[in-house]
Amino acid sequence: MGQVSKIKAVDLFPFISELIEGGKSARILVSGSSMTPFLRDQTDSVEFSKVSFTDIARGDIVLIQRVDGAYVMHRVYRKRRDCFYIIGDAQEWIEGPLNPDQLVALVTAIWRKDKRIPCSNLVWRLLCKLWLYLRPFRYFIFRVYGFLRRRIKRIKKSSK
Repeated sequence: MGQVSKIKAVDLFPFISELIEGGKSARILVSGSSMTPFLRDQTDSVEFSKVSFTDIARGDIVLIQRVDGAYVMHRVYRKRRDCFYIIGDAQEWIEGPLNPDQLVALVTAIWRKDKRIPCSNLVWRLLCKLWLYLRPFRYFIFRVYGFLRRRIKRIKKSSK
């Protein structure tokens, strides 16, 4: 098998943007933890497709390009007539307003262990909506989750 090369997003996304503009879709491995718990760093992949501003809605995961040139993949938190706001699933702060021309692509599917999960899946959409409503409690949820994980690890370790 050939050697795997890692490419920085800033170098890769212009090529992906070109593919998407040409009507193709692109699939990339998720890097970063800002979309935890829905997307897992270096484990899940996402499928990008072309999208227009009029077609995005609250809860969609989009790829945007910031004014400084950086690319970010986060969830649409709010959409107005002429702008939109995004938030990472592991974050509490909202980024925006963003201009429609900053929108690069829409995530149409998640790939987990070679299984394709369409973002239009009803269960997926309901969980995403619920997570958006839980935004004020995310810090507490992650703290409790971390505490429980550490406890379970200690219990497993002591039972060996």
